[in-house]
Amino acid sequence: MPRLLNRLARTTAVLPLLLCSACLPISAPFHLYPINSPASSEPIPCRLRLHFGWQTITITATLPNGGVFSGSFPTNITPPNRELAPEWDQVFGAGFFNAKVLGSPKHFRTTLKSEAGEALVLEMHGIPGDTKGGMEGVAVDGHKGIYKAGY
Repeated sequence: MPRLLNRLARTTAVLPLLLCSACLPISAPFHLYPINSPASSEPIPCRLRLHFGWQTITITATLPNGGVFSGSFPTNITPPNRELAPEWDQVFGAGFFNAKVLGSPKHFRTTLKSEAGEALVLEMHGIPGDTKGGMEGVAVDGHKGIYKAGY
């Protein structure tokens, strides 16, 4: 009986640590590369912050000027629709959407909104064959600006 209580005590002590660490956010550098912006062709460095919730993932992108865009998407993978197919093909080349994105097992799409009410539609998928979990994608802002999204 003491052996069972000892095991239970160790498990009980570790469980809160495991639960808390699963909810900690992950942060990574991220870039938006303007494709059709006459104002600038320089990459826009952002910080991409992912926070894993129970059934959603929250993304926060912080721009260099301090603007913060955030949005959420469900943890279950949704198949891409064709709404941004022209942007994918414009950014990555003709036929890219059908060849790479359409059947991608790792795909998400979300609308990130700023505190000022601006919107940025972000769609990304896992790079085929990338063993490090790399993602690539496209983004479209409210002014019809198109961006290549990635690291």
